[in-house]
Amino acid sequence: MEPITAGVLMIVLLLVLLSIGLPIAFSLGISGAICIYMVTGWDTTYGFLSTTPFNTSASWLYVVLPLFILMGMLSYSAGINQDAFTIANYWVGRIKGGLAMATIIACSIFGATSGSSIAAAATMGKLAIPEMRRYKYSMEMAAGCVAGGGTLSVMIPPSGILVIYGIITEESIGRLLIAGLLPGLLSAFIYMVGIYIWCTIKPTIAPPTDVSVSWRVRIASLRNGYGAVLIFGVVMGGIYTGIFTPTEAGAFGAGVALILLLVKSKSRFYSLREGLTETAKVTCMFFTIVICAHFFTLGLTVSGIPRTLVTYLTNLNMHPNVILVMLLLVYLPLGMFLDTVSLLFLTLPILFPVVKSLGFSGIWFGILVTKLIEVSLITPPLGLNVYVIKGILPEVEIGTIFRGCIPFLVMDILTLMILFLFPQIVLWLPSTMR
Repeated sequence: MEPITAGVLMIVLLLVLLSIGLPIAFSLGISGAICIYMVTGWDTTYGFLSTTPFNTSASWLYVVLPLFILMGMLSYSAGINQDAFTIANYWVGRIKGGLAMATIIACSIFGATSGSSIAAAATMGKLAIPEMRRYKYSMEMAAGCVAGGGTLSVMIPPSGILVIYGIITEESIGRLLIAGLLPGLLSAFIYMVGIYIWCTIKPTIAPPTDVSVSWRVRIASLRNGYGAVLIFGVVMGGIYTGIFTPTEAGAFGAGVALILLLVKSKSRFYSLREGLTETAKVTCMFFTIVICAHFFTLGLTVSGIPRTLVTYLTNLNMHPNVILVMLLLVYLPLGMFLDTVSLLFLTLPILFPVVKSLGFSGIWFGILVTKLIEVSLITPPLGLNVYVIKGILPEVEIGTIFRGCIPFLVMDILTLMILFLFPQIVLWLPSTMR
C-alpha cells in the first residue's frame, strides 16, 4: 500500500478506536502497528513488535520522570503544601482577594516541588476552599482560583510535562525546565493581578478578612518554607549550574523530599509506602503510553506524513508566525478531550518537525505548548482540574466550577500572547546556562 494512504488510514483508525472508548495508549499502538504492516509487511512489523518495548523503555533518559514523580509524592506527604498556604496567607491574606492570592502563591510553591497539576489542585482544594468559604468567598472564586492555580505546576519547574516534551522531541530537558521558571512566575503574577481586578469590580465575591497578622509572625512563618526552598534549590540550582543532570537532580530532589518526610511526617512509614505505590502506578501508566506511542511514531515515519506536511507548510506563501499560530491552535480542541500526556505523544511527532523546519526554537515552542496544556486543564468537557475539585466538593455543580475558571482562562490567553510576542522571556534564562 502507498505510504501516505496507509498513514491516513492509521489516523482514521486511531480516531475510531478513541471514539469507541479504547484507552489512548492501545489506540496509538494498534493503529501504528497496522500502518507499519501495511507499508512494510509482516517480517518488519514482527521485528518492531519484538524489540520496541524493551528498546523504547530501557533508556537512561526516562529515569528522570519517575524520580520527579516520587519527589512530588514525598513532598506532598511531608506537608509542604500546608506550609506554603500558611505562609502565603500570613503575607497576602488581608489584601483584596488575599485568600485567593495566597492559594495562587501556595500552588506556585508546591509546583516548585511536585510538578503535578492534579496533586496541586487536590491538596490546595482541601486546604484553601474551606478557608475561603469560611470568609464568604463565592464558590466561583474559590473553585476557580484552585483549579487555575493548580495548573501552575505544569509550567513551574520541575515540570513532568516539560520532561515528557523533552523526551519526545529530544530537546534539552535541563534547558526546558529552566525555561519554564519565568513563564510560570509570570502566569502566577497575572493570576494575582487578575484576582485583584476581579475583586475590585465585584467586591462581593471575596469579602475582606478580619485576621490581623503582625510582621513578626509573618517573618517567623518563613522558617516553615525551608522544605520547598531546599528541594527547589537542590533540583533547579543543580541543573542551572551544571552540577547535576536532570536525572541526577531528580534523584537528589527525591532524596531531600524523603529526608523531609521522615523528619516532618507523623505517619512517615505509611506515607512513604503510599508515595512509592503511587509513583509505581503513574510510572507504569507512563511507560505503557510511551511504548504504544512509539509504534504510532514509527507508523508516521514509514508513512511519510510528517515529511509531506513539512514540505507543504514550508512552501505556503504565509508568514512562519501565522503557520505557528495555526499549529498551536490545534491544541485547543484536542486538549478538551485528551489527557496531557496522550496529547503530547499524539501531536509532537507530527507538528514538531514543522516547527523546526520553520526555524523556531524548540524550547520556546515547548513552553507555548505547555501553556496551552494549562488551558486544557480547566476547559470543558475534560478539564481534569475541574473534576478533581468536583470530587472534593460533590455538592457543587460542575457548571459553577467551570464558570469560576473563565476569568483564569482569559488570564491564560493573555499570558500566552505575551510569551508569543516576547520569546526572550522564555529563552533568556536557558541562554545563561553553562
